[in-house]
Amino acid sequence: MSQKIFIFSGLGADHRVFHKMNFQEFEPVFIRWLEPMKDEVIQDYALRISKQITEQNPLVIGISFGGMMAIEVSKFLTFQKLVLIASAKTKYELPLLYRVLGTLKVPLFFPMRWLKKSNQLSYFVFGVTTQEDRKILDAIYNDTSPSYLRWALNAVCTWKNESVTQNLLHIHGTNDRILYYSKIKNAIPIPNGGHLLPLTETQKLEELILKFFK
Repeated sequence: MSQKIFIFSGLGADHRVFHKMNFQEFEPVFIRWLEPMKDEVIQDYALRISKQITEQNPLVIGISFGGMMAIEVSKFLTFQKLVLIASAKTKYELPLLYRVLGTLKVPLFFPMRWLKKSNQLSYFVFGVTTQEDRKILDAIYNDTSPSYLRWALNAVCTWKNESVTQNLLHIHGTNDRILYYSKIKNAIPIPNGGHLLPLTETQKLEELILKFFK
């Protein structure tokens, strides 16, 4: 029986961004995002979503906001190993602007219609260049729940975590325009990589992840 890898996707990055990756003998299991409850904090959400992890000492991957959520879940469950992709380990790795927006509660009032449709700017920010990858991003935007999107944006901007979990591998693109590589500590750099590394740097990512998990 193949060993499972539990994968937390993120904002602008659901299970479809992993469709190019070959996990070989491992079985990927994609965690489903739940609709947030009224005024739910990230710690309570993490406890709810952790119920989808059905194995002891699991192997876990988190991309973008999914990496932050995986860290919150690791406070309830013990992970054998955790891979963060284009994510942040603590609040100090987030851009200062995000933290300011969180303090001002801007995400709670930001017009979601501006974020529900991808465009040339979002393609640039996420670092996707091919027509195929842009179509995937379009579909993800279209399928993302507005209530989840608003909640998750606020959760990112108000994240308080200061501790770093053990047995962790952090992989980050040097051209990430959402979570800047210059703010990230102790990560393996992917030269010229953007935010959606599973789409744009598939082979490099496969090699690093499989070597770590094996």
